[in-house]
Amino acid sequence: MSRLSAGDRLRRMLELVPWIMSQGGAELSEVSQRFDYPEAELREDLVKVLFVVGLHPFTPDELIYVMGLDEEENGGWVAISNADYFSRPLRLTHGQALGLIGAGEALLTGADPDGPLSRGLAKLADGLGVSVGEDLAVSLGESADEWVEPLLEAAIGHRQVRIRYFSYGRGQESERVIHPLRVFSELGNWYVQGHCQQAGGVRVFRIDRIRSLQMLETPFEPPDEAGTPSAFEAREGDPRVVLRLAPGTSWAIEKYPTDKQTALDSGEIEATLPVSEIGRLERLLLQLGTQAELWHADPPVANDQAQVAAQRVLARYE
Repeated sequence: MSRLSAGDRLRRMLELVPWIMSQGGAELSEVSQRFDYPEAELREDLVKVLFVVGLHPFTPDELIYVMGLDEEENGGWVAISNADYFSRPLRLTHGQALGLIGAGEALLTGADPDGPLSRGLAKLADGLGVSVGEDLAVSLGESADEWVEPLLEAAIGHRQVRIRYFSYGRGQESERVIHPLRVFSELGNWYVQGHCQQAGGVRVFRIDRIRSLQMLETPFEPPDEAGTPSAFEAREGDPRVVLRLAPGTSWAIEKYPTDKQTALDSGEIEATLPVSEIGRLERLLLQLGTQAELWHADPPVANDQAQVAAQRVLARYE
């Protein structure tokens, strides 16, 4: 059993704590098997992590107490107390509930319309007073249908594919061989996460920018952990820029990932953005126009970058 990621460990811990409490305690080996949690990691997290989890003001009486693991005679038995809030169902905000309905509706394609998922979503929507299809529409984005199915097939069958891909940041096409790992939808578009042989690492490709695709017979060995896919993953070496955004331009930080956001007394927003390609920054600055000011960049970027890009675009029409 390979070592779990931090996210996997957190999800399993949130599941196993209420279960152990409901049982009044359990053998460590049983917990490990039931929740697919390597026993050494489970013991470490119970002793070193769960012991410091609790409620404000985080005094000893507000922290979760794990019993049994420190006692030699009970080394294989674990019990948990002072965590009653785990036994109460969580209350979702309206935004979280709508997000849950949207995610569920996306999974209903081709599923039983009268199945348990459909009934559960209907109850949740009724509790919110919304009607799916009228008040809430789910769009998974548009892409060339002929690419989605082969990529899913390649990801499941661990087969390499050769694609011709248009890079929005570079403004050019290139041929690549990738190992598809996951196909997912985010921000209204379809993406494939895969190891790119040319880049030498895991990259994310927007499917509607794939110009051609060829399934190869060459298999690949998937990694033990590829990480949670995201439409944009900033690299450590990517330049960071600080923009001062005028009031009413919050769409920019909703559309583009940011490292940090600060609301200023003037109503402006100071946002720090990672920039993987200078072309992406130029397009954003052209869209924002006078409503954005390039405040700082590391490494430095020309203050008149938007004007340079605009002149380059105008030159194409002359």
